[in-house]
Amino acid sequence: MIIYEPRNTLVVNTPKGKARIWLITEYGIETQKVFTCILDSGEIWEFTNSQITVESNPTISGFD
Repeated sequence: MIIYEPRNTLVVNTPKGKARIWLITEYGIETQKVFTCILDSGEIWEFTNSQITVESNPTISGFD
């Protein structure tokens, strides 16, 4: 198991609304990554990579 804390803020769309990724947990190749996210409401939830999408950011090139 590997737990990664991103240095840069990454805003994502979740089933519960917009959130920022706080931690990413990797359990191995047979399991999806788990993203611990802080919702705009302050709640903390965990989602798999199939449940979230990255919010568009025009300041990052290559994601047009």
